[in-house]
Amino acid sequence: MNSKALKVSIIVRAYNEERWIGHCLGAIFSQDFDNFEVILVDNNSTDHTVEVAKRYPIATVVTIDKFFPGKALNDGIRASIGNYIVCISAHCIPKDKQWLQNLYNNFDKNEKLAGVYGRQLPLSYTSDADKRDLLIAFGQDKKVQVKDYFFHNANSMLSRAIWDEFPFEEEVTNIEDRIWGKLVIEAGYEIIYEPSAPVYHYHGLHQHGNSSERAKGIATILDKLDADSIGELPESLMPENIGVASILLVNEKIDENSMEFKLLLNVVEELKLVSHINEIYIVVHDENIATLSGVQWIDRNQSIFNADDINVEKLLSLSLKEIESRGVFPGVILYVNHHYPFRPENLFDELISELQYTGLSSVFPCFIDYGHYWRKNKKSGFSQINSSMDSRIDREPTMRALYGLGCATSSSEIRKGSITGDNVGIVSIDNYQFTLNLREIGSQEIIKKLLNY
Repeated sequence: MNSKALKVSIIVRAYNEERWIGHCLGAIFSQDFDNFEVILVDNNSTDHTVEVAKRYPIATVVTIDKFFPGKALNDGIRASIGNYIVCISAHCIPKDKQWLQNLYNNFDKNEKLAGVYGRQLPLSYTSDADKRDLLIAFGQDKKVQVKDYFFHNANSMLSRAIWDEFPFEEEVTNIEDRIWGKLVIEAGYEIIYEPSAPVYHYHGLHQHGNSSERAKGIATILDKLDADSIGELPESLMPENIGVASILLVNEKIDENSMEFKLLLNVVEELKLVSHINEIYIVVHDENIATLSGVQWIDRNQSIFNADDINVEKLLSLSLKEIESRGVFPGVILYVNHHYPFRPENLFDELISELQYTGLSSVFPCFIDYGHYWRKNKKSGFSQINSSMDSRIDREPTMRALYGLGCATSSSEIRKGSITGDNVGIVSIDNYQFTLNLREIGSQEIIKKLLNY
């Protein structure tokens, strides 16, 4: 592309945005307007943000050591060549393919225009306080501001000529956009709010933590009032689009005539019926097992898969790395243990949908257990986990995790070596049959009888 003809440079600011950056860039590179470049300004991310970003045709990465929002933008703009500048946060996702064009259209023959900012929409799981703020601040009517200097760089565009005259303040720790807005308004320019250029913004304006009851009430009312204009999720985050890879781990060499192999084939057939699952992988020593199962093989003979300290979480992380080396980048990993022969109907779909629509790090089933448990102490003796002898009605159960039934986890957590992360969802299981595991003493005979083997 001729640099003189390049119209737009898109500056994406990021810090540890591994979970979001792919969705942001995927939506940007799907725009109908295609005369642009993308500059990533990364604040020394310690996760896989840059690695994920480089899967897309970005022009360059600008690395900064200390984050000041205005300086980060200025550094990105200095590295760019477009006549117009778009500022967007890495956790913002353009809603549609007209987002960039609708920002750009405002500059047509409007010499008084300094900048445009677009609408910001909450996700289905944005906190109530953030949802309230976004829906109040970013309405449905277009505005031309001649006195009001509100401006927001999570989703904005300005001309390079204006930036040359009014660069962003580099020493402030926040609201560099409001400071810039005040300067250009006082200089006689206009700012336009363009609601037809929306992005989804998970964090919201003020990044609230827990929401108050008042905020929840207001958010619920606004949800109903704005129902026609608010989508629950960006397209790329929908369960059918996120990209799901299911991984099964086989520890030992497996006999093709064994009961274990029959259970493996059974769960593979279950997985093949799940519309949200894109690929199924078996980590096993013998490639023929994967071939007979009709799924992708990951070679368990590799030395990294047989280290002394290997466990399920490390195996999943290594498996994901192997999958990505093949040019496949799933957003969700569904771990399944074939030793569990019985599962609730539609469990896999439920886990994946719950994960995506709630924004959790993982979702897995737990057995509702009212048993009485003791823990062995490190030095000697035992201690009770719950000393209550009250009836079940009057006490809380222990939630026994059944990861092997199916555990849907964001790929960003799997890369960290965690199967759950910190923000989990639980699907309650109260049927004891679903806890049966072929490896447990006494279970094999029960399973054989139930399956008529």
